[in-house]
Amino acid sequence: MQMNNLANQKIFLAKRINVEWSTWASLSFVVALMEGGVLGVIIKNGFQNQVSDWLLNLAVAIATGAPYFSNLLSFFWVQLSRGRSKARLVSNLAMLFCICTFSMSFVSFSDIGLLFLLIILVIARIIWSGILTVRSNIWRANYPRHIRGKVTAKLATLSALIMSVSGMSVGWVLDWQFDYFRWIFIVFAAISMIGAYRYRSLAVRHQQKEITREKSQQDNRSLLKRFSLLKENRAFGKYMLAMFILGSGNLMFMAPLIVFLNEHTPLEQLQQILITTAIPLALIPFAVRWWARLLDGNHIFHFRSIHSWGFVSALAIFLIAQLSGISELYFIGSIVYGIAISGGVIGWNLGHNDFVGKGGSAKQENPMDYMAIHVTLTGIRGLIMPLVGIALYQWLDTTIPGNGKYALILPLTMTSLGAVLFVIFNRQNLDD
Repeated sequence: MQMNNLANQKIFLAKRINVEWSTWASLSFVVALMEGGVLGVIIKNGFQNQVSDWLLNLAVAIATGAPYFSNLLSFFWVQLSRGRSKARLVSNLAMLFCICTFSMSFVSFSDIGLLFLLIILVIARIIWSGILTVRSNIWRANYPRHIRGKVTAKLATLSALIMSVSGMSVGWVLDWQFDYFRWIFIVFAAISMIGAYRYRSLAVRHQQKEITREKSQQDNRSLLKRFSLLKENRAFGKYMLAMFILGSGNLMFMAPLIVFLNEHTPLEQLQQILITTAIPLALIPFAVRWWARLLDGNHIFHFRSIHSWGFVSALAIFLIAQLSGISELYFIGSIVYGIAISGGVIGWNLGHNDFVGKGGSAKQENPMDYMAIHVTLTGIRGLIMPLVGIALYQWLDTTIPGNGKYALILPLTMTSLGAVLFVIFNRQNLDD
């Protein structure tokens, strides 16, 4: 009898994973098009001479920050998901995301067209933040702690490969016939719509019981009250502090890098997308499993105390490339950045789970609150840091042309500080 139950559990688990695979694989096509490295290159080249350089670079900063500052509405998604089928909600949001991508194919290269593109991008990324927030709850319900990292790693591997190839295809089309990128947006949106719809069939463990519980329990806590978790759960507060500093550096450097590659290097559009998007994504399948094993066997503090230095190394190489003018170093930096990103995929989605149930009011804690706090803080730095990075670049490059290459010093410093904090907090956590 027990063996039959185990066999049935494995069958149900396999079915759930198959739905996850087909959905996130198909959605990877449109997500690749929304990457800051891809849209940044399209914006920088397509709208050249249509608006001032300052506004153009500001638009690049918005494109790189949109995936992150859209998370400011994460608490709204937590409230919206209460008492609802999580899988169906994710499916509906994913279909809206595909519609936004399709709409981008009609953008005209004018000042109005740029405004339209940015509005659609922000809306799409707000929708995507809802998908990530609600999906976290689904994954926690469906996959036990000891396999969660492995499942996430496999999904990230498949998505990364598709996104990398998709990004390269966009770069190739831009170099061949720039305006043909519109057809890629149309075709990819259609492909992704199929997977988005299928996700509504995903079985979520104990879903009806959870829906009934959520409907019966009123949650009138304010945003400030939810953030009290940072004080009640001091370890989680430390984690968020170190993540904020580390993530600030990571979000600050991409926009200046995209602009510098376009303005001060001979690299073609495909090469720029390779450096900022395609290579990092292609590296995820080769490194993500190692990072998953590291996380599955250790606390997130230990994981981050090792993983954070990958970002520090990548930014240091990018800075050296800009100072020396050696183009090959950009590709090396991109490889190191890809290895670091592969660990970030695991840690960002799952790291907060190590703190759930260990706060001052553990019985009243909702796992989604932890994820919501995490993505909201990510949204704050996503709103500010890309703008700080591009403003610093613009100021330096305007003062003395070419001095924009020094703009990466600030994000490198912040990323290094975040990595040091993770080392310190990991030692404190081990001592406790």
